[in-house]
Amino acid sequence: MRSNRLVIPLIVVVLAALAGAYWLGRSQPHASQGDAESSALAVPADRRARSAQPGLRNGSRARGYFAELKIAADGGDLAASTRLYRNLDLCRRLRSADWGNAMLTSELLDTQTRGMSAAQLENYRAQLDGIESRRQNARRMSELCDGADAATLDSLVPSLHQAAQLGEPYARACYLAMGPGLDMRALARHPEWIDTYRTSVPGMVEAGLAAGDWAMVNVLRTALQPGAEGLLGGALDADPAQHFRYLKLYRLGAGAGDIAVLDQQLAVAAARLSPQQRAEAETWADTTFRRDFGGRPSAGAPGLDRDPCVFPHE
Repeated sequence: MRSNRLVIPLIVVVLAALAGAYWLGRSQPHASQGDAESSALAVPADRRARSAQPGLRNGSRARGYFAELKIAADGGDLAASTRLYRNLDLCRRLRSADWGNAMLTSELLDTQTRGMSAAQLENYRAQLDGIESRRQNARRMSELCDGADAATLDSLVPSLHQAAQLGEPYARACYLAMGPGLDMRALARHPEWIDTYRTSVPGMVEAGLAAGDWAMVNVLRTALQPGAEGLLGGALDADPAQHFRYLKLYRLGAGAGDIAVLDQQLAVAAARLSPQQRAEAETWADTTFRRDFGGRPSAGAPGLDRDPCVFPHE
C-alpha cells in the first residue's frame, strides 16, 4: 500500500498536466509566427468550428487537424510548426502515461483491504475515486492521438526537425540533443533520418549561436565532452578543444549555483589542451559571449540538468 500512496497520485498529476496542456491548446485562437511560443498548442478558429460539426468522427477530425498544421508548417508558419511537434510529443508521452496508469490502477484494485486501518481505508477509497477521473482525462487526451494514423504519429522527429530549422529554440535544442533518437521505434523504419540529422547539425549550431541560445550551448557542453556517447558528438566529430570552447562559453553565462561545478569541469578539460589550444578556445568563447550573448553573466543559461526535450505546454 505504501507504494500506491506515493506513486498513484503522481500519475494523477502527470495525466492532469497532459490534459490541461491539450485542452488549453484546443481552446486558444490561431497565432501569428511572433506568438508561436506563447500559443504553441492553439487550434485555428475555423478548425474548431468544423470539429464541432455533428457527423464528423474523431479520427477524421484528428487527421484533419494534423494535416492542416502540416500544410501550414510546410509553408513556413512557425506557430503551426511548433504546435505540430508539441502535440505529437504529447501523443508520445500519453502512450507511456496511459500504460503506467493502467498498471497502477490494476495494482490498486488488486490490493487486499482486509486488516487496513480506518485511515488506510479512507486513503484507499480516495485513490479508487481518482481512477475514473484519470480514465476520463486519458480518454479526452486520446481523442486527438488515437484518431491520427500511424504515419502521423511517426512524424514527431521530422516535425521537430522542421521547427528547429525554422528557428524554434526548444525544438532546436531537443533535435540537437536527441535527433532521430527521440523516437527509436520510428527511426527503425526511417534510417534516412540519420543522414538528415548529420547534415542539419552544423547549420543549427551556427543559427543557435547567432541567436544567443543558451539551451543549445548546454546541449553542446554535454554532448562534446570526452567519452560522451551520442549522435551530436559523432556528427560534429568532437575533440577536447571543441568541448572546452562550449564549456567555457557556458561558464560565462551560467547562474551562480552552477559556477563551482563548471569551474571544476573547466580545470579537467583544460588539462587536456596545450597552452595554445586553451588560449584560442578562451578567445573564441569570450568573443562569442560578447557578440552573440550580450556579454552579461547569468544572462539566461539554463540549469546544468535541464532536459532539452521537455517542452513548455502553457
